[in-house]
Amino acid sequence: MKKITLFLVFFLVVLSLCAQNSALSIPKFKGIEITGTVNQFGSKLKDKGFVFVDKLNDQSCYMGRFAGVDNCLIYLMPVENSNDIASVGVIFGLHLTEYEVYTYETWEGLLKDYEDLKALLIEKYGEPNEQNAGFSPDALVSTSYTKLSSVKNGQCEYYAKWGDPDVDKMIVKLAIVGGRNMGMDCALIALSYSNVEKNKDSRKEILDDL
Repeated sequence: MKKITLFLVFFLVVLSLCAQNSALSIPKFKGIEITGTVNQFGSKLKDKGFVFVDKLNDQSCYMGRFAGVDNCLIYLMPVENSNDIASVGVIFGLHLTEYEVYTYETWEGLLKDYEDLKALLIEKYGEPNEQNAGFSPDALVSTSYTKLSSVKNGQCEYYAKWGDPDVDKMIVKLAIVGGRNMGMDCALIALSYSNVEKNKDSRKEILDDL
């Protein structure tokens, strides 16, 4: 009886792990498979109510509601030297006006939203394959103000990543970003969904060139 119980526990654990990984078996964003061209993917985003904002370098940017949050900035990243889509990114906490750019104003608000999003991602994808919660060694972190300043200075190292590129078809990464990471004085949350195969193809092409 004891052996049967242990087997059942093991079997349920295996099923649980399979269920966690199955969500990463097809690269999707908002139910849209991350494949085809950037323009094709953008058209499908428009069908879901997202509005085209601008094109910055080779990234097409859209605005809309995502994960219950209004006015998220969605950016589509192509494979290098191609119009095929490779990744979709989301920026939380960015508020644009005609004259100003507003981002998180307190460390507590930033951390809470990050932890809330991380909890939801764990619910869907399981525990992260890789994660970290801290600041670089030279960062000032004695107060809420200095922590937010360290984020803006690019010294924050809070992130979580789901997916194994050797096994899964999609990599999901959540991170607190700012400063040097974004090229401006800001404190934001970034979430990205990457098609593993497309990024592998891009890397292979680069290596072939070398």
